[in-house]
Amino acid sequence: MPNSSDKSCGARNACVHKRAVTPPEGGGGREGACENQQSHDLPEDPVDSLATNTRQAGLPSHSSVDQGKSLVTTKVGVLCVLLLSVVVGLLAALSYFNSQPDMPGCAMTYSRPRYIEQTEFSRSWTRYSIKYKLYLYRESGYDAFDEPNRIPVLFVPGNAGSHKQVRSMASSSASAFVELIGKDPGAVERGQIGYDFFTVGLNEEFTALHGYSILEQAEFVNDAIRYILSLYPKTRAMHKISGSKSAEFALPTSVVVVGHSMGGVVARTAFALPNYVEDSIQALFTLSTPHNNPTASLEQYVESTYAKVNAFWRNGFSNKALDRVSLVSIAGGNLDSMINSDYTYVGDLAPPENSLSVMSTGINDVWLSLDHQNILWCAQMAKKFAKLTVQIMDARQPSQLLPLDARMKLMRRTLYSGIESDGFVESEQPVSPKNALSSDYQYAHVYDSGAIKLSPADMRGLLPKFTKITIKPRALHLLSSIEGISAKVLQVLYDP
Repeated sequence: MPNSSDKSCGARNACVHKRAVTPPEGGGGREGACENQQSHDLPEDPVDSLATNTRQAGLPSHSSVDQGKSLVTTKVGVLCVLLLSVVVGLLAALSYFNSQPDMPGCAMTYSRPRYIEQTEFSRSWTRYSIKYKLYLYRESGYDAFDEPNRIPVLFVPGNAGSHKQVRSMASSSASAFVELIGKDPGAVERGQIGYDFFTVGLNEEFTALHGYSILEQAEFVNDAIRYILSLYPKTRAMHKISGSKSAEFALPTSVVVVGHSMGGVVARTAFALPNYVEDSIQALFTLSTPHNNPTASLEQYVESTYAKVNAFWRNGFSNKALDRVSLVSIAGGNLDSMINSDYTYVGDLAPPENSLSVMSTGINDVWLSLDHQNILWCAQMAKKFAKLTVQIMDARQPSQLLPLDARMKLMRRTLYSGIESDGFVESEQPVSPKNALSSDYQYAHVYDSGAIKLSPADMRGLLPKFTKITIKPRALHLLSSIEGISAKVLQVLYDP
């Protein structure tokens, strides 16, 4: 006789297996469940049985263990990636700040500044007298008078810049002048009488982001120059230049302008405005100035201002509006993370006779890459700039400067290392009389890659006769004798 347990669908584990295979639907009862079991009766899988017993016992299954191991592995992997990212980031930061090819190496400059606000420069001179200010810089211990009586210089700060940023170059200029007079007392008789540094306070406006600010500041600069020039008839008569006995100094008709960053763009814009006085700026120096493109094109008017000003400059030398102006652009190099040094190039805005572009890394006695701010206070750069500006002054001229040709030649010799010169670098060398050729020449300029313009024109016919001397790579040296005794070695630079 069948056992009652068989009628109740057999052993417990079989019923468990049955429920796992085909769960009963609705209220089919025991018999329906057993029929379902019989119709789907399968051999019991030992793995499933083990999993079922494991679950019943409250122990983790193999799949749970595997999932846990996978989760732990994922977390460890993510942690390793994060740790590696942190390490790489720290190494990159260490390399950036401590192991760059262009390491910071500037010495500090020191000054004893006084800023004398020009309160008489009021609304009668400019409509921006409330918004902007004009100051005269005085170096304590050097400048004896609070009135200007030397050669005027105007400093224009850049985007969000301060009028006080003039202090390093002004202090270095005063020191360079005192040093010059100590070595050469006759320099004053040649018109080297020192500089009066003026500086404008432009409310620390964000000039790089606002085109109208460029125009307003440029208009103010022109008004300030008119005011500055109006001071000298009175102050020169009041304060005689010490050391000048027989020299007669002309009253200044122009101001040397130095612009930092966007201040250089403001200074170039001043030339294109209606209130610009002709020839009132004949020497313009710019430091880390983005001449070709704005650094942040967030406003259409900045773009249009750039386009109009650059078009004015490109045409200004052919129509003689700028033919007496010298433009010098100095870039800081790799450490300047704000201004791409390519933007500072002015070769496409002015011809080589009127302009030069140079990087601080290529300037003799500097040889440093400079960031956007320390190009103003770096001692090596400030001293070199002071030496340059002292050499080009000549108070006997109404411009207070050497003539353009002499000025440009001196600035190239001072700023260029000799490797990147855009003309001939001359030196005396002994030569055999058999190499004697004509010495009837003056200058040569490289206007673009491979293009050489020779002056006078008859030197073109002599060019094939010159002896080629390979002294330095990427350079061509031409040899010409002078009266069969000595020779000039002329270096023509080119980009092959």
